[in-house]
Amino acid sequence: MAPTVGYMPSPPPADMPSMPLAVPPPGLTPDFEHPASNSFHVTIAVAICIPIIVILASLRMYNLLCIHRQRTVADYTFMLATVWTIIYFGLVMALLNKGLFGIHIWELRLQDLTNTPFLLVLLLESLYGPFVWLIKTSLFLLYRQIFSTKRYLQNLVWAGVIVTGLFYWSTTIAKIALCAPRGHETYIMAFATARCGRTKSLAVGSGVFNVLSDLYLIVIPIPPTWSLHMKPRKKWRLIAVFLTGILAFNASALGLHFRVDVNRSLDDTWKIMPFYLSIIVEMTAGITVLCMPSIAAIVRHHKPAVMAYFNRNSAYRNQNSNQNSSHDNENQQGTFYQMSKLRKEITTSNSQTVESQGNTRHGHMAKSSDDSAIQLRSHTPDSETLTEGPSAAAASPKI
Repeated sequence: MAPTVGYMPSPPPADMPSMPLAVPPPGLTPDFEHPASNSFHVTIAVAICIPIIVILASLRMYNLLCIHRQRTVADYTFMLATVWTIIYFGLVMALLNKGLFGIHIWELRLQDLTNTPFLLVLLLESLYGPFVWLIKTSLFLLYRQIFSTKRYLQNLVWAGVIVTGLFYWSTTIAKIALCAPRGHETYIMAFATARCGRTKSLAVGSGVFNVLSDLYLIVIPIPPTWSLHMKPRKKWRLIAVFLTGILAFNASALGLHFRVDVNRSLDDTWKIMPFYLSIIVEMTAGITVLCMPSIAAIVRHHKPAVMAYFNRNSAYRNQNSNQNSSHDNENQQGTFYQMSKLRKEITTSNSQTVESQGNTRHGHMAKSSDDSAIQLRSHTPDSETLTEGPSAAAASPKI
């Protein structure tokens, strides 16, 4: 979408370079020295999306070179689309560095305009259409590879490739023809013309076509998936891979919203930043969708080894746990044995002590009995005395 310039009534030529490009809203004073900017959102998005794209593309290349080892046309279109995406992101960052877009148009003066930012915008418009076509073509060719036995799906795939190719290439050519300088025009003058302003409506039509084509890509692989001879669980997994296209569909719908917003606004140097943000998200979503089958293949390939690794670790932990438990039992048994032995020794010692005390007590009792008997003998007359006394008395004569 090419922004247009020039909303101010024509001022006197001497004052024209210092005049704002548009009348500010009531109550706002333009700040030409430190204008507000919303371009940092796009910078953050690029910083996040480029690593994601590099990682996903690396995973797909790993699957292609180390696991699948069979190249198809879809792989070449994917590699071209990835390179195209990196170039597009680089041009967006170059555009932001110029400090023109992302600023309210009433805080820009004619002297702030240069040809380079508008040249970059034209390059971005020229790259967008072919990129989207490459992404969609890669998906169509992937469907053709998966459902090679479905004749009707083959026809739908080729119809999608041809229709999308005709639309995106024709709109790209139209944008270049309408906004490229003619004759002695500069890029600033070309973008300020009425013919270049018509690309806004063309951009809205492209947004509608993006949404419809993404919906087409989501729907066509689902019916043949149910006719495949596989378990329902695997069918749902395959459908889940295809349904990742919803990411691209949502990004296209978001892009359509911002296209309409820019088309209705006069402050398009500010409004165009959310539009570029939606394109960045859309491109990243397209690369993500193309890499999901490869990620699924990598997971299937390495899942047995990963499961075996975790099973070995689990068995090792269980073995250590059993050994520790056995060692603890042995320690407990040893402790119990020692305690039993100690308890037995204590019992034996107590028994001996009690027995010794009993013997001592018995000895004292016996000695006491002997002493009592001796004392009793010493105070009691002899038996003879007791028997002789009465006889002697009886035998003695009476006087």
